[in-house]
Order: sequence, then structure tokens, then C-alpha cells
Amino acid sequence: APAWRSSPARGSEFGGPGALPLRRPASIMAREYSTVSPTDIDQENDSGTEAVSEDYSSATSSRVKGPDTHWLPVCCTAACVCHWCYIFLFLSYLVIFPLWCKWLLTAPMPFTYWGQEYPDFPRMTLLQSQTAQKITNDQPQIEISPIPQTQSSCNYTCASDLRGYRTSEMNFDIALRMNSPSLSNYSHTTYPVILTSEDFEHWMLAADRRDASPQVFFDQVSSENGHMYASVQDRCAKPKASTFTDHKAYVIACVSWRSLKDLDDLDGDEDALPTVPPPGASGDEDDEWTNEDLAAKCDVIGGVCGWPCNPDLPMDGIESCSKSGIIDQAALDEILGGGKGLGNVTVRGCTDAAADVCETSTEIMSAWPCPSCAIKTEVTERRRRLAERRRLQLSVPEFDMGLGDDEDGDADGDGDVDDDDSDLDGQTAYRSLPRFRVQYDHYKLPDREDVVSRPRVQILAARSLDGPWKKLYAPADPDTDPPLPVNMKTTKDQLDIDEEQMRSMEVVSANKLNIAPTSCFGKRGPMYVVACAVNQSTYDDGSQWKNSKGHRFQPGQKVMPPPFNDRCIAVA
Repeated sequence: APAWRSSPARGSEFGGPGALPLRRPASIMAREYSTVSPTDIDQENDSGTEAVSEDYSSATSSRVKGPDTHWLPVCCTAACVCHWCYIFLFLSYLVIFPLWCKWLLTAPMPFTYWGQEYPDFPRMTLLQSQTAQKITNDQPQIEISPIPQTQSSCNYTCASDLRGYRTSEMNFDIALRMNSPSLSNYSHTTYPVILTSEDFEHWMLAADRRDASPQVFFDQVSSENGHMYASVQDRCAKPKASTFTDHKAYVIACVSWRSLKDLDDLDGDEDALPTVPPPGASGDEDDEWTNEDLAAKCDVIGGVCGWPCNPDLPMDGIESCSKSGIIDQAALDEILGGGKGLGNVTVRGCTDAAADVCETSTEIMSAWPCPSCAIKTEVTERRRRLAERRRLQLSVPEFDMGLGDDEDGDADGDGDVDDDDSDLDGQTAYRSLPRFRVQYDHYKLPDREDVVSRPRVQILAARSLDGPWKKLYAPADPDTDPPLPVNMKTTKDQLDIDEEQMRSMEVVSANKLNIAPTSCFGKRGPMYVVACAVNQSTYDDGSQWKNSKGHRFQPGQKVMPPPFNDRCIAVA
């Protein structure tokens, strides 16, 4: 033990007898403790001198060092890494915080809040909004008629109802043609909506389904299915065709791209058109065709089969006839020599032969209603005599035949050529086959020179597919009353029509609508017009019209600017 510890004299130097020794400097303690053993240090601790042990630890830790075994470089120490992390976070803050502030000022409005400052216009989900983005064979989804460039095509009276006087504000008619086949499996009913703008920034609703015709919706959504030909035939078949109402029958529509004159030339006939047989002649020779005639004269054939006017009889036993009353197309193509691939022909029956519009039946051919028809023989003979007298009058102008004012058989000028009060006298009543409507779609033009712009159709019937086939309608004759349903009077419109016109098919565009707006589009000058097709739910879903009052679309209401695919399933 150090001598100064046991010497009273040394101890008194630091405070007198019995006083605790004061702390010595570290340099002196390091030299003195170099001769101390661990055992002695433990004994000193037991005797209550812990302060000396602390001095020893402090001295040895600061002066005595072991070998250096650290393998990391100085730059990778914990202090250095934390320092660099601080610098990185600080610099990131300096860059990201200004960008975040800018995003707060310029960030787009969330999709659910788009258009909240505009009147109600139902919007679709993000997934549904992709429907209008689909490209259809590089063709516009909706074909729009051009904006008129002449004053005569614009209507400047639209502002009169609003302002009480005419201004430079105008509107014009628009023709729309839907051409988006992808909608066939997506939308069952599609309505038109017209949007206009003068600067491409401020838009308004100009017209909707209330201004559309002939329908308020697009019947078809593609040109392939929407463009077709149709023809509604005579109200009644000729009396001799009534025999088909008592037997099984095949009724076909022969569609040809030749005129009736060209069809007659195929037979070597000299007459240009089918002529009315003179009194006493049957005329059945021209009305009967064989299968060879069908192959030579018809480009496309379609037909129905069954028991006309007898819906209770079974369809079994009728060759090449389906249960739905449709003739097997393969059998008809065989008649044509393998089929020409020029389209499809569909035959349907009208529910009411006397109605102005043919509403087709949904039943099979056997259940189609057969009207009771009559032909007025006495009136027909009187009109035939008048026609003969007119021909004589024209051939000999100086000879007065005494025709007077009743040359057309309409003495009282009321449009009714049958002025006989006894309507039931001189009539031959019979049961006729239904009135037929023929539709020709997916058509293609044949590759020959004698193609006409409108195909002709002939309705024929037979008791077997082997023929012979007989025409159901007599040739139109302006001097003869056509067969009509009982108690239906003949008018001039029914007489002033020739056979060529009667058998011509009319173009039907089921994917086309005409818009005749009542509100103004804008002022004279630059104009943007958008055709928007909306689904039926856009009109009928009340949850999307919470703020609407009255009509769900108001002409003149403000509309959110483009893009429009979030509101339209087709747009152009």
C-alpha cells in the first residue's frame, strides 16, 4: 500500500488527524497504481475506499490502450452515416416541399367532382368511359352531316320565341348515322344528344331525343346491320291465290337487282312491263314460274312455310320447313344453283292489312291473320270502259266521247274513286293470304351491267319446293280497282301507281336519325357540333338527376367541356 495512506503525518496534511485523503492528480495516481495488485485493490474496496478504485479505473482507461482491431473506414462510422442522412433529408425537403406546394395549387380535380359546377349530366365510371375510346375501322363512331355554309340552310327564327324578335342566332337540321358495332352487346337503347360551342371552351346542350325522327333512338348501331331495303306488298292477294289458304304452302320473296322490264326480256317478251290481261283471258301463263325461272331471275330468295290461316295444324311433314315456319335457306340456295351470297331476305306478315303502317306479327306463318278481301267487279268494268273511251278520245280528238269531268271516276272530287253508295253490290269476297313485308339486309351488288339502284321483289307461292311457283299479286293497273279488305274504299293514291314502283324496295336506314332542333345553336360564325350517344339509363336513372327540375335535359343548359367520353358511349 502507498506510504502516504498509512502515515498520520501525511494524512494530517490534507485535513488533520483522521481526515479522508483528498483526490490526487491523475499523473501521480497513474505512477503509484502501477505497483498495485488486483488483490490489494479488492481489499481497499472492502475497507470503504471506493473512490480510489474509481480513480484507478479512470486513470487506466485514459492512459492504457489495447491493440486497435476496428476494420471500418472512418467515413462509415455511425456518426458519419447519420450526418450524411441528415444532409440527404434536408436536401430532399428543399426539393420536394416546393413541388408539393405547386401540386396543391395545380393538381386536377378528383374525377368524382368533375362537372359539379354545371347542371346535371350523368357521367359514367372510369371503366365505362373507355367505351367511346374504341376505334371502329378508322371510321367515326357517329357520322354527322356537314355544317351548312349557305344562308338558305340555316334557320334564323329560333330566337323569336325566346327574345320576341329575330337575331343572328340560328340552328340547322342534322343527320346522324350510328356506326359503332361494339355497342351491339353493350347498349340496348341509344339516344342522341347534340352539343354545340362557339369557342370550344363554353358548351351547351342544343338538342336531344325530343327533336329526333323517325324514331327517338337508334334502331341499329352499325351500318352493316342498319342499312337495308324493305317493301310492303299489296294489301290483298289476287282472288286466284286464295287456294293457298286451304293447303300447306311455301311463300318466297324473289329479290332481283334487275328492273321488271329486264326480267321480262329474260323470257323474250316484247312488252316492257307485265300487262293486264284482256277480259276473258286468265293471264296465268305470265304468273307461273319454274325453278329454272327462279334461278335466272332471282338474285336472293327467302321465304316462309306452313299452313296459312290454320295455326292449329302441326308443322310435321312439311319438307325443309323449320318449326318456326322458315324455309331452309340451303334448300332455297339449291334452287338458285348453290346461292349467290348477295344477302339475306326475310318475309314477315302484317297483323292488319287495312292499316297504313305494317306492324309485323311475331307468330309463325300459320298464325298470321288472313284478311277478308273483296274485288269490286262492277266498278272495275265501269272504269275499264272509261279507260277505253279515253284512248278513243285521244286517238280521235275531234270526236266528243262525252266523258265530261268524270274521266278518272271521281265525280264528287273527294278522292274516293268509288262513288257508288252500295258498297256491297258488285263485290267478290274471298279470304286472302296475309299482307307481306319483305326485308333485304347484308346486301351486296351483283357483278353485271343491268343493276338498278333499288332491287325489285316478287312474292310467289307453291305447294312444294319443286314448283310451279305462282305470283300472289296481279299487276297494278290504274284502270282497275285493286283487291282490298272488305269495306275499305279505293283512293286515287292506290290507283296512281305502276307495277315497277309497286315492286321496288325502299331504302331503310335503321341506324340513321334526323335532328330538327327547336333551340338555337349559336350566332353566325365558327361553330363546333358534337354528336353524343347516351345510354337509356342516362335518362331513366333518377339517382343521377338529383338537382334536375322538369326535363332531364334542358336546351341551352351549360355542359362541361371535353373530353366527352365520360358521358357518351359514342361521340363524334
